[in-house]
Amino acid sequence: MVVIIGILLILAFVFLLIFGKSTAEIRGEEGEKIVRKKLNRLDKNKYTIINDVVFNINGKKSQIDHIVVSDFGIFVIETKNYKGAVYGSESSYNWTQYLFKKQFKLYNPIKQNQGHIYALQHVLKGLMPLDFISIIVFTNRSKLKVKAQTHVIYTQKLIRVIKLYDEVSLNNYMKEAIIETIKKHNIKDNN
Repeated sequence: MVVIIGILLILAFVFLLIFGKSTAEIRGEEGEKIVRKKLNRLDKNKYTIINDVVFNINGKKSQIDHIVVSDFGIFVIETKNYKGAVYGSESSYNWTQYLFKKQFKLYNPIKQNQGHIYALQHVLKGLMPLDFISIIVFTNRSKLKVKAQTHVIYTQKLIRVIKLYDEVSLNNYMKEAIIETIKKHNIKDNN
């Protein structure tokens, strides 16, 4: 009986390794779900939310957590669900996370999101000059110690920051063309 239980535990572990998600992936999805709920509070007539977009640009994949196409520009949102204190600046290559007296390096999310904006510009090239607003959103699990011009905020400030942008720059025709182009190039939806 003990052998059978042992074998079942080993099989369950192997199954999780092959088909399961890592803890980081699960935490990331949890953070994205929190942000998705916040974004769903926006006026649907002015804001169109597209979640979890993946582009293939010249053989390189770019995964964007959230794109909000609005009357006021295009918001490109990167979600982070880290625990502990996070230190960084606009220009540093890496940021540092301090957790339980340990130190971890993470790629600067502002630079990461800039890569997402470049991918989005590539997909939308030729449509028109567009305004992109980069926002990095952290859940409340972290304590931010970041110096940056780019919006690096907690989830509870997301809607307030988006609504800071109130100058109309896109009409309905332009928004529809942008949304259709994003959806057409989103390989996550096309598989």
